[in-house]
Amino acid sequence: MKQRNQWAVPITLLTAFTLIAGGCSTAAPGQGNTGEGKAAEAKKNSEPAELVFYSTSRDSEENFNERFGNAIRQKFPHYTIKYIQRVPNSTDLQQLLTSGAQIDIQWDSIASFTGSVLDSGTAFDMKDLIKQHNIDLSRFEPSIISALEKMSGGGLYGLPLYNDRMALYYNKDIFDKFGVPYPKDGMTWDEVIELSNQITQEDAGVIYTGLAASINHVFLANPFSLPLVDSATNKATINNDTWKKIVDTMLVRPAASQAYKKKIEQLKGKLPDSNTFVKEKTLAMYTASPLLPVVFSQDMASFNWDVVTFPAFKELPGVGAQAYPGIISVTKMSKNKDAAMEVIKFLTSDEYQTEASKKGNMTVLKNEAIQKTLGQDTPYKDRNFNAFFSKFPAMAEKTVSESKAAVLGKYTKDVVKVINGEMDINTMLRTAEEESNKALQSAAAK
Repeated sequence: MKQRNQWAVPITLLTAFTLIAGGCSTAAPGQGNTGEGKAAEAKKNSEPAELVFYSTSRDSEENFNERFGNAIRQKFPHYTIKYIQRVPNSTDLQQLLTSGAQIDIQWDSIASFTGSVLDSGTAFDMKDLIKQHNIDLSRFEPSIISALEKMSGGGLYGLPLYNDRMALYYNKDIFDKFGVPYPKDGMTWDEVIELSNQITQEDAGVIYTGLAASINHVFLANPFSLPLVDSATNKATINNDTWKKIVDTMLVRPAASQAYKKKIEQLKGKLPDSNTFVKEKTLAMYTASPLLPVVFSQDMASFNWDVVTFPAFKELPGVGAQAYPGIISVTKMSKNKDAAMEVIKFLTSDEYQTEASKKGNMTVLKNEAIQKTLGQDTPYKDRNFNAFFSKFPAMAEKTVSESKAAVLGKYTKDVVKVINGEMDINTMLRTAEEESNKALQSAAAK
């Protein structure tokens, strides 16, 4: 997940001023539009500040610097930028907070955001800062902002930084080997499964599988926008017909053949995944984010691949997976909130988002010109990266309770049993519901 090189300098956002009778001009509060206001704002923004970053991702300091730190230091040479890498049982978030460690900015995936920000006590409503620093929320993918506002109780505890949304990668070499036509943009799950069935087979002692979905994201980024937990009742949502359709279509049906089941056995009870696609090169199609060729750069250079839109359900024509953003936040305890907000403003600017997009990070902005730059500074600039920008569904609500109760693991744990015929899908859904509700009730009582 490394990003390299330098980032362009963002354009200063200009604000209008209102002429008042008598020739005087007055700036709106916090906008600093008069000469005095601009000078005061420039002085404030040039003052030294120390900013400490933290993420539960465990990114190394080298990764942090290549993705963010070097660019921030170049843009703000008067800021001292520090990063605390998460080391389990040493620098976990709660340990740092208990010790009184200073953290100014956090970033995490949307899945980790509920625990690392909402449940940790670091959450801070940034809406006033966002207004004061003239950050236009209409620039962002609206489904992300809407979800963040709902998670923040109407406020805004973070801004989107990057988007790990799913599309469908495919290995052209495997399709060519079996004489099967490549997948295309706009296909449905039924159509993609039909292609998959033509490929899944054992050939010369090697088992090729046609299709696999990233199992966690089947639940976390489903196109029907179903949450894992109903926030109104604090109950699991899993036991219904729509979840049944999702699990059956995206996970069970592609694995129906005996060859596929034999492959799962070879993988010691696991479904084919990114390693099967990228390293073994025996999986023909796999749902993954734009970071796949960044993370596996050497492996992806060793075979012929491309990407098409996330398959659609017939009921949701053209609709892809939910956005799956990384979120960046100013913490409640930060003593340098304005400096932290200036950094976040830079990281969400058109210029930084463009440079990050060129290196393979999907932008969180609606700007189509920026979207078209995805992957253009990689060896894969000719790939169909526009496939990642199919129609966005609403983002499902995510709750602190689902994280505390580890609901996702309960939803996924029996899928292979269903595939292998050891459990029927209705029993799997009911069991996941019962176990999740028990865990949710227990977590609520603590």
